[in-house]
Amino acid sequence: MDKILVSVYVLAIDEEYDMYIPINEKVSNLVDLIQNAVKELSGDYYKINSKALLYNGIDGNIINSNNIVKFSGLTNGARLLLI
Repeated sequence: MDKILVSVYVLAIDEEYDMYIPINEKVSNLVDLIQNAVKELSGDYYKINSKALLYNGIDGNIINSNNIVKFSGLTNGARLLLI
């Protein structure tokens, strides 16, 4: 399996999206991928933020942007916050 299904809540636009993310991607690249997907899904309502971070939706901890997704603790069904 090379992707996992996560739920991403985007605070800036108060929307939540379910998306498949690649597990072999660096989290910093993943933030860019997620932002581009959210921008497209929101009809360009979301504006890309170069300082955006991903947070664990359960405990609120920042997900280390230097990790690879499969080593970051994210699993199928994870809830994330994009801030």
